[in-house]
Amino acid sequence: MAVYDKLLKDKNLSDKIIEKNKTWEYISTGVLSINVLHSGKVTGGIRKGTIDQISADSSLGKSFIGLSILKNAQKKGMDCYVFDAEKSFDYEWADAIGIDTDPKKLPVLQTANITMLKKAIRVCMGNKDRKERENTFILFDSWGTLISDVLVKKAEEASETKDMSLPVWKNELANHMKDSDMTFYVVNHVYDNTGGIGDPLKVPGGKRLYFNSNSIVMCSGKSKDKKSDGFIKGHIIKAFNHKGRGAVEKTTKLKYRIKHTGGLDPWYGLLDDALDHGCVVKAKPGWYNRSFVKDDKAKREDDIYNAEFWVPIFKNTDFEDYLEKKYTFKDRKIDISDDDVLDQINSDDYEVELINQETVENDVE
Repeated sequence: MAVYDKLLKDKNLSDKIIEKNKTWEYISTGVLSINVLHSGKVTGGIRKGTIDQISADSSLGKSFIGLSILKNAQKKGMDCYVFDAEKSFDYEWADAIGIDTDPKKLPVLQTANITMLKKAIRVCMGNKDRKERENTFILFDSWGTLISDVLVKKAEEASETKDMSLPVWKNELANHMKDSDMTFYVVNHVYDNTGGIGDPLKVPGGKRLYFNSNSIVMCSGKSKDKKSDGFIKGHIIKAFNHKGRGAVEKTTKLKYRIKHTGGLDPWYGLLDDALDHGCVVKAKPGWYNRSFVKDDKAKREDDIYNAEFWVPIFKNTDFEDYLEKKYTFKDRKIDISDDDVLDQINSDDYEVELINQETVENDVE
């Protein structure tokens, strides 16, 4: 019997065989620019069955984004859970966003203990097959507050020594998450590097979460967003794809906006790309209209971030395809030789005429 057939006959092993032409399903972040940052697609977001994360300093809207993804996961009919290691989950806030907070539909586990979280992962997996596990979503907030049993024991013993094993414990937890095939979105903090040495956006807690993540969006700062009359309407956050198997790493840099009234602006962040594409043109400083709409009336930038302005762009132009080509590897040629390098070295091709060494030596004399 062929090895493939033997693998298929084993229930546990067959569940781990991936499809050749697997079509990835996505959960939207609710914000076009953040969808692009995670996946390179406005219609993307985070992949089902992977670990994705956003890392940022405080007050940059990362909790808003996590809750927005949770809401959209519920809309897709996914089994949803919250691992609230930071003990900051707010039911009233979640209700206001539109999340179904019925504890039977959304269990919220509040613990930072790594051993308990590993056990919770196994409980959430249950006896589900791979497709059912991929259809399970866990919002994990946050990685930086985790503690190990070693640290608990030190506290009981009133020991002041540091737990040097914590990165190892976190790495084990990250591996449990990866092996589960469930969908995780990790809301993470970054170190505030005041010394000016090293990575100012370093994510705390071991390397394995970085390696196991499908995509990491890193937020690097914010500025006030003012209306033309000077009224502050929110904050603009700079972000980039720190790691990604969808969007091109490091080069995918966009912005998103936190509204002063609360929440995220789903339409903000793609104006520069729309201008480069040509579907939007600048009528005069601060005023824009769409080039493909007959007699389109110019609008101030304050008034263009809505469905009325942007939906026709995606429905009537190739702007979506333009973004995907710009921010992913779609249609890009991968520079890998058709011939193995050793075959080329051992071939009789590429012969060159050599310099006569005796002539060279005579010239030197």
